[in-house]
Amino acid sequence: MQNTVGRLDTFFRYIVVVLLGLAIVLSFQFRIVALTHKKISFVVMVILLLSAFLIFNIWLFIFRKLANKKLAILLLILVIAAPRLIWIFLMPTKPVSDYLCFYSYAQKASQGFLKGYDMTFTLFRFRFGYSLILALVFKIFGSSVIVGKLFNVFLSVILGLIIYFTVDYLFGKEAATYSAVLYAFWPSQIMYNSVLASEHPFIVFFMLGLYFLIRTIKEKKAIFGIFAGVLVAISNHIRPVAVVIIIAMVFLFALKALCKDFKTLKIAILSIISYVITFYTLGYLIFCLTGIPVWKTSMGLNLMIGTDYTTYGMNNPKHSLFVKKYAYDFQKMHGEAMKIGLERLRKETKKFIAILPRKHAIIWGDDSFGYFWSTFKVYKTTYFVNLVKIHPTIFYMFSQLYYYVILIYIILGILSSKKNANKEIFLLLNLIFLGYVVLHIFLEVQPRYHYPAIFTLFLLSGQGIKWLREKLKRF
Repeated sequence: MQNTVGRLDTFFRYIVVVLLGLAIVLSFQFRIVALTHKKISFVVMVILLLSAFLIFNIWLFIFRKLANKKLAILLLILVIAAPRLIWIFLMPTKPVSDYLCFYSYAQKASQGFLKGYDMTFTLFRFRFGYSLILALVFKIFGSSVIVGKLFNVFLSVILGLIIYFTVDYLFGKEAATYSAVLYAFWPSQIMYNSVLASEHPFIVFFMLGLYFLIRTIKEKKAIFGIFAGVLVAISNHIRPVAVVIIIAMVFLFALKALCKDFKTLKIAILSIISYVITFYTLGYLIFCLTGIPVWKTSMGLNLMIGTDYTTYGMNNPKHSLFVKKYAYDFQKMHGEAMKIGLERLRKETKKFIAILPRKHAIIWGDDSFGYFWSTFKVYKTTYFVNLVKIHPTIFYMFSQLYYYVILIYIILGILSSKKNANKEIFLLLNLIFLGYVVLHIFLEVQPRYHYPAIFTLFLLSGQGIKWLREKLKRF
């Protein structure tokens, strides 16, 4: 079993490294010019990237020296919360598009109007998950937009702590500190806090479920497997793509079952049962509240958008017109969209294949969504808002550079962990990432859609920093 897992882990880890490397190269080619409207020399880009790499290593070294072990968690909470609080109070982001739908419904639901939802909720039923969570927060603290933004900051702190304790469990406190601080100052994550987006609670439940799944694999305790199933089911009601983690888990546990590891097989079955029971129980509760059977979902429209070579697999106003054409009829709209998507794959295969490099750059190499959505529409114009909005190039480049550094640390973490004993864990993380890559080859892409896959691999970033520091010390 260990030999099989080891070989598969080695095979998949190199595929992941190549895909992450391609994301950097392709995003430089396709996304930098699209975002900044300027051509930047590759040499200049490499110099900037190396400078960022060096500066961040110095900063991490200083932070590690200053952080008292007893005060480390408190200091970590502070460095995560502070920049996010500053941003949400200085950048008065106004909810628009899907974010306005979430806010409007949550506001009504908090007052008891649970069936007064936008018609798009009947087509994209996962929208109820985040909206109802936000409604509960509004019920307790009031339905002001700033309440939702403060809730985002709270979730960001929780996520930072989950990252810290998960990396600590896998690689120790030094690597955990590096990953947590790297997350704390992640530009897109800071700026996105002013947006009322479903990704905030989704990724908390997703990563907490992954933490318990990792502990299930290492310790073979059924209770951890049950917790993992419950948490992933909750995240799946917020964004359906969470199911990829269950598919990866089934694949890994199937390998172990082939080797007659019946204890692990029993735990895997309990995890899946807990996932199914939680998913349908929550689904029934939401159905009772809203009258919509949220367990019935479809990827029809997502496939149609993802195979649209004229928009490089991204959403476009013409897709909104397609939705209206079918008068928000769930079966007709998704059914027709599925036919169009499958027909494109069959008849226009070459055109579809031609857009794959650009699709890869959009979802895996672009970290611009934080700046874009937080500045897209604001309640009022201030000196700070003007300063931020008239210099988009600076913010886009800073976001991209920081993201490239993260991807490089992840790559170093993958390559430096070849002799680590946690082969099964690394195989699971690689499978989750590759599952999302395969999924989004065919489905719609947006830069923010890389959330679950990149956060999964982000657990390896601290190990990459730790390995680099050890090499530099020897040098």
